[in-house]
Amino acid sequence: MQRRILGALAVLAAALPLASHADVMNYSYAELGYIDTKLDGDGFDVDGDGLALRGSLAVNPNFFVFAGYQDLDFDLDVDVSLLEVGGGGHWPLSDKVDIVGKVGIFKAELDAGPFDADDDGLLLGARVRGLVAPKFELEGGFDYRDLDDAGDKTTIVLEGRYFFIDNLAGGLSVSIGDDVTSLGLNLRLTF
Repeated sequence: MQRRILGALAVLAAALPLASHADVMNYSYAELGYIDTKLDGDGFDVDGDGLALRGSLAVNPNFFVFAGYQDLDFDLDVDVSLLEVGGGGHWPLSDKVDIVGKVGIFKAELDAGPFDADDDGLLLGARVRGLVAPKFELEGGFDYRDLDDAGDKTTIVLEGRYFFIDNLAGGLSVSIGDDVTSLGLNLRLTF
């Protein structure tokens, strides 16, 4: 499975220079989304969904700060909230393709009836982001989370968004990890 995802990322990176859109990608945005998540680990299989908020603010031409929050409700009365904050940078490979890196902190809270657990740690991420057609962006890469109690987790992330107007886009996202798969539908407002 990961071999196919890495192959898809290679195809994405090869296709990005073919973009014909002249606009510059924006790193100041607010995004609201719906997420459907499946946890599939040793001895458990749980589905959940919920809302996600995330945003980014450009602080100079190549750097930004970001924040994200997810509130997910799973089967068996399990609730999970995730919070991340940090900063990052982007560097152009061409006028339509950027390499993006980010670093931050990550906090997870789990409530399951009388059971309550919190965990936090470090977040690192790397992406390739580019304009592949007029009004259409693709982004792909990975996020690495090193949590204090739960250990380290790496997820492959693929996103696509279409700009209906200059500053409003609808998007789809897929995030795949060892025991977590998430699909998202979102609306992004750039400013």
